[in-house]
Amino acid sequence: MADIYKAGFVGGAVQDALDWIEEKSEGDKRILVPFAGIGRSTMAMARAGKTITSFDTMHYPACIYRGVFCATEVESRVDKIRYSKGWAFENRGYKNLDDRCAGFMDWVAINGTEFDKACLGSAMVRSTIMGRMMSWGSNVEQLYAKFDKQREYNADWINQPGKLDHHEGNVFDSLPDETEYDLICIDPPKVLTYSDVYSLNFRVHHEILTQGQGAKLPKWNRRSMAPNMRKLFQETKGNKILFMYVSRVIPDITDLKRLLTQFAEIEEEEEFYHNGRSDYGLLLRRKEMT
Repeated sequence: MADIYKAGFVGGAVQDALDWIEEKSEGDKRILVPFAGIGRSTMAMARAGKTITSFDTMHYPACIYRGVFCATEVESRVDKIRYSKGWAFENRGYKNLDDRCAGFMDWVAINGTEFDKACLGSAMVRSTIMGRMMSWGSNVEQLYAKFDKQREYNADWINQPGKLDHHEGNVFDSLPDETEYDLICIDPPKVLTYSDVYSLNFRVHHEILTQGQGAKLPKWNRRSMAPNMRKLFQETKGNKILFMYVSRVIPDITDLKRLLTQFAEIEEEEEFYHNGRSDYGLLLRRKEMT
């Protein structure tokens, strides 16, 4: 049974869904994860002898992978609350963000290790009201306490097994990929109304951690899924695919399956209930593309 890696309120997951991913990836040695997120799917699959190649445009996952999962020891430069004037102080971004919180975030983003920035990323999410990344809801002492708690938690996740080959960038920029993968695990950005939550609410989070130097986050909308999936299926190699999805997003699961069956046969389908929503897991076998 794989544990659930937790970092703020980033994404929802249920144990059954991760157990299903772990089960279905058993024996697969070369795995592609095009949309890594904070690495929950990767952690469900990571085992000695496996190579998991992953991509994500946000800097936050890169800090988690490089500073936590792939690190051999904890490296932290944060010993107390310190302040700098950087992107957060000058731009704020979150409603009601105060000087001291902004200054501490800037200091860590400028001076901290990737482990520190992974901890800060979680603390920032937890410090916004209801974790929605819009309005700030903590003072600097509370922010530091959340940072320190995540630092203790992340220390238990360093030096994960297997080879984790993470790329900070858009997977579509790396295509076509000629590697023959045993498994491709796809958990795409979810469109709630007109845009995905990552390019919208995580923009400020991304800008603070990169001090305004990060790559622009790609935006997904109602029309993105079909062309993006067509390109991903056409320009990667690997017969076995796990596709993870959720309810109450656009397109819905019925329309999504109609789209996916253009490229693959659905061999198995699972539904996992939690908090009034459903997670879906689809085991696909690729069709020959024409």
